[in-house]
Amino acid sequence: MPGCARRAVEVPVPQPVPVAVDVRDTPPAELLRCPEQPAGFPTDAQPTMPAGVRAAAIRMARAVRDRGDQLVRLIRWHDPEACR
Repeated sequence: MPGCARRAVEVPVPQPVPVAVDVRDTPPAELLRCPEQPAGFPTDAQPTMPAGVRAAAIRMARAVRDRGDQLVRLIRWHDPEACR
């Protein structure tokens, strides 16, 4: 019987409000030190690297770059003028 069926009650849900929390603890100075950029391959090197080794070197270089960028963003979150 349709008239006896339970009806779903819709309760309005308030929109979540973003909360900003002040960070009062500064990380140790060692963690806020800007990363050094490693030197690249020499410009006079011969291109005799096998394709698999070349692909691995590219993957590792990109990973180092991405981690360095992530670290710089974290450091700049604490000090916007750092690592310029």
